[in-house]
Amino acid sequence: MFTPRIRTCILVAVLCLPSVYGHHHHHRSTPDQPGNTSETVVGLNSQSLAIDVPLVPLVYVNNDDISVRINTTVVLPGDSASQSITGETVESTALVIARDLASAYSAYSSLNDRGIPYSTLVVPQTGENLPSLNDTSTHGNFGLIVVMSEVSYNYGGNEFQSALTPAQWQQLYNYQAAFGIRMVRLDVAPSIATGTLSLGSCCGNGVQLVSISNSTSFPGAGLKLGAGVTTKGLYHYPATIINPSIAVEIAQFSSSSEDGFNATSTAAVINEIDGRQQMVFFLPFNIQWSLASNFLQHAWVHWATRGLYVGYRRATLSTQVDDMFLQTPMFDSGENFRLSSYDVSHHVTAMKNINKRLPAGSKWVIEIGHNGNGNIEAADPEYTKRGGASSEKDLCAPGPIEYVEQFDTPLEYQKPIGSGTALWPETAKDYANYSSKCMGKDELLIWWQKSANLNAFSHVSHTFTHEDQNNATYADVFKEISWNKGWLDAVGISAAKQFTSTGIIPPAITGLHNGDALQAWADNGIIHVIGDNTRKALLNPSNEHWPLTSNRVSNGFSGIQILPRWASNIYYNCNYADCVLAEWKAVSNGTGDMYQLLDIERETNVRHLLGLHHDPFMFHQANMMFEDADTYEFGGDVGVMSLLEVWVDVVTREYTRLVTWPLISQKQDDVAAGFRSRMARDNCKPTLTWQVDVSANAITGVTVAANNNACSVPIPITFPGSVTDQQGATAEQLGEDPLTLWVSLTGKPVSFTLTNPVFL
Repeated sequence: MFTPRIRTCILVAVLCLPSVYGHHHHHRSTPDQPGNTSETVVGLNSQSLAIDVPLVPLVYVNNDDISVRINTTVVLPGDSASQSITGETVESTALVIARDLASAYSAYSSLNDRGIPYSTLVVPQTGENLPSLNDTSTHGNFGLIVVMSEVSYNYGGNEFQSALTPAQWQQLYNYQAAFGIRMVRLDVAPSIATGTLSLGSCCGNGVQLVSISNSTSFPGAGLKLGAGVTTKGLYHYPATIINPSIAVEIAQFSSSSEDGFNATSTAAVINEIDGRQQMVFFLPFNIQWSLASNFLQHAWVHWATRGLYVGYRRATLSTQVDDMFLQTPMFDSGENFRLSSYDVSHHVTAMKNINKRLPAGSKWVIEIGHNGNGNIEAADPEYTKRGGASSEKDLCAPGPIEYVEQFDTPLEYQKPIGSGTALWPETAKDYANYSSKCMGKDELLIWWQKSANLNAFSHVSHTFTHEDQNNATYADVFKEISWNKGWLDAVGISAAKQFTSTGIIPPAITGLHNGDALQAWADNGIIHVIGDNTRKALLNPSNEHWPLTSNRVSNGFSGIQILPRWASNIYYNCNYADCVLAEWKAVSNGTGDMYQLLDIERETNVRHLLGLHHDPFMFHQANMMFEDADTYEFGGDVGVMSLLEVWVDVVTREYTRLVTWPLISQKQDDVAAGFRSRMARDNCKPTLTWQVDVSANAITGVTVAANNNACSVPIPITFPGSVTDQQGATAEQLGEDPLTLWVSLTGKPVSFTLTNPVFL
C-alpha cells in the first residue's frame, strides 16, 4: 500500500525558501513502495499578513490498496473587483504552496523537470505568512502560483477549510490581477466558486480515464486530445459546469458505469474571474507513480508559464545494451546465449521502423556496451583448454583472459584501499595486441566492422572481461579499462561516429565504492560511469536531474560522475518472453502474461519519459535475440520482435499516443555532459524577468540573469514564439517543439524583445 509521507517542517522567519533548482528527493518509487525519509526544510516570509483564523483539512481514501489524501475544501471567491495590470516587471519564479514537502513535490517536480525556478511555501495547520509577493507596485516576485489541495486540514468534525485565511486568498487574487500572473489549483472540490458542481466522487469499483478535451489555451504543450489515461489510485470528483461565463473545460473524465457515471464529466477547468485566471483540477496529483499526473502536469505548466520560462522540455530514450560479445547463461534453461550478427542486424531495421512513427525531430539509437574479451573467446574458444599451442592456434596468443570464480560482496561494499584479490594472470601486462586474423575469426565482429553497421549505433566500453570491481585491485581494473580501450581501437569500434570516449558502463554496476577502481578509471581518462536507480546510494540526494559526484568518504575517490540509469523487468539473462515471465514471477512475484508485464513497462517508463528524466535505460545482449524470437500483436499489428524491440515498441506507442514531442537518444558522453550542465546552471540560479507593457496588458520582452550575471554553461530559455534579435544565443528547435535559446551570461544580463507580445 502506498502511504503518503509525513514530513516535518522547521518554520523560520525568513523569506520563502529561495528559488530551488530541483529539490531534494528522488521520487522513483511505485504505488506499493514507501517514500524516502522525512526532510526538515522550509523557509517562510515574515513580512506578510498575520494569520489569525482557523485552518483547513484533507481525508484519506482507499482504492485498490492505494491510499491517497483527497481535498474536500471549497474556497469561496473574494470580493475583489477587476482591475488593470500595474506590474511593469515580473520575476518568472513559481510559488508553490502546500501542506508539506511530500505533497509539494507533485507540483515543484513538474517545474524542476524543465529547470524552472520555484520557491516552496509550506503551510501547517496553524497557518503561515505569505512571502512578499511584490516589492513595489510595479515589480512582482512570482510569475505563477500553484496551490496544492487548497492547503486544507480537518479542524474537527470533518470540517475542512484552508490553512490560508480569506485575507490571504484575497491577497493572492489581488496580486494575480495586478501583475497578470496565473494560478493553478490542484486537487480541488468542484463548487460554485469555480463555476462547477460536483457529481459525486470516484472511483470505488470502476476506473475512469482522464484526458485533455480542449488545449486551445496551451497549444504548445503538445498534448494529444482525447488520449485517456487511467486515474486508478487518484480518488477524485467528477464535475459539471454550471457557470460557463467563468469556466471552460480543458480536461474530462470518461464514464464509469460501475460507479454510476454513465457519461463523461469535467476533470479540470480554466476560470476567468474578476480579471484573474486560474486552472483548476478536480483530482489529486502524485508524480511519483501516476502516469496521469505526469501527463496532465504539462497542461498546467505550459499554460501557467505561457510557454515562456527558464529551462526547456526534452524527452530522451537512451537504451544501453550491455555485454556485447559475451555469453550469458539464461535464467530458465541455464544454457549460454550469445548474439549472432543476424540478431544485431535486425535492430538496424527495427530502429528505422520505430523512427518512422516517432514525432518529427525524433531519433532513437541503440547504444552498445562492448566487452572485448568475448571476441577473443569466440575467435578461439578452445585456446585455454589447449594451454596454448603452435601453428594457427597461435593466432590468438596469449588467448582470452580467464580467471577463477569471483568473490561476491554486499551490494554497497566499500573495499579498503589497497586490498582485494587480483584475478588477472600475472603474465598479462599491457594490452596483448591480438592479431586481426585472430579477432576476425568472430563473425559478429566482422559484422560490426562494416561502417554502415557500426555507425547505425552508439558505442561505449563495458570493460574487457566484465570482472566485478567491488573487490578488484587497482591493477585488475586498470587492465580492464586499458585492454578494452586497446581492443576498441584495434577493431575500429572507437572510430564510430557516436562513441563515448570518457565514460564506461561498469560491469554489473560494481566498483562504485572501491577507491582503487575509481582511481584506475580516472587514470585511464574516465570521468563518468553509469549507476543504478534502484540503489539510493548512487543517486544525487539533492536533485534527481543532477549526477552524483563520487567522494572519498562514500566512494573512496573523489570526482567521478555517476549517472542514473533505469532498470526494467526485461532481465539480463533472458532472450524469450517465457524466460522473462519465469524470472518476473520468481523474483518479483509478478502475475499475468507477457502483455500484462509489458503494460507495467509501458505505464512506468512513459511516466519517466513524460517526467523529462534523461537517465538511460538498461538492457543486455540476450535481449536483442531476434532469430526464433516471439511473435506479438498490438492494435492489429503482428510481428516477431526481440525483447528490446518489443519493449521500445510498447513504450513509444504509448508516448506518441499522448504527446507530439520529439524523442531522442544520446550517447553516454552526451548524457553525462547534459547532467553536468544541468547541475552547473542550476547552481548559477538563473532568473527570467518579464518586461510588461501595462497599456497593452502584454509581455513584450524578457531579461535573463543569474548570480553575478555569469554562468559557466549556457542557460536555456523557452519562448512561445520568435524574438527580434537572438543576441548571439544558440537556437534549438526540434520538430514541433517550442523555440529554446541557449543564452551565455558573461557578466551582464541579456534581454530579448518578443516578436509577438504575450498578452496577459
